[in-house]
Amino acid sequence: MLVCGVELTGDEAIICLLKMDGDIFHMPDCRVKRISCANPDVKNELEYFQKTFLKLVEDYKIERIVIKERMKRGKFQGGANGFKLEAAIQLMGDVKVTLMSGTNQKAALKHYPLPFKFEETGLKKFQETAFMAAFAYLGGQYEW
Repeated sequence: MLVCGVELTGDEAIICLLKMDGDIFHMPDCRVKRISCANPDVKNELEYFQKTFLKLVEDYKIERIVIKERMKRGKFQGGANGFKLEAAIQLMGDVKVTLMSGTNQKAALKHYPLPFKFEETGLKKFQETAFMAAFAYLGGQYEW
C-alpha cells in the first residue's frame, strides 16, 4: 500500500511517500516535497492546490493520504489556512483520507516503533512529521 503522509503548515502541505510490502518499507522518489497554496483565501488558488495534489495522487497511484491532525483549540492550535487546505484534500473525490491524531500516532508507534533513525531515511528534516504519520499508519495497521 502506498501512503502519502502530510503535515499542513500555514499555506503548504509537506508530503512524504511511504510504501509497505509485507514487513518492508520503501520510500519512492517523489517529484515534490511540498505543495503550496499562494493564498488560501482566493478560490482559484485553493482549486489549483487541490488539482495539483490530486495530480500527484493520480501519478503515483497513492492509495491513502494520512494527515497529521492539528489541534482545533489550545496553545498549538492550527491556523485557518491550514484547515482550508485540509478540507481541500479531504474533498478530492474518491481519495481515501485519514486524519491521525497525536494520540493514535503515539499508540501505533508504541506498538510498532521506528526500527531505524529518521536521519537514515535520506529525507529532509522538515518531512519528519509527514513521514511519521505515514509510518504510524502503515506500521500500526489500524483504520482510523
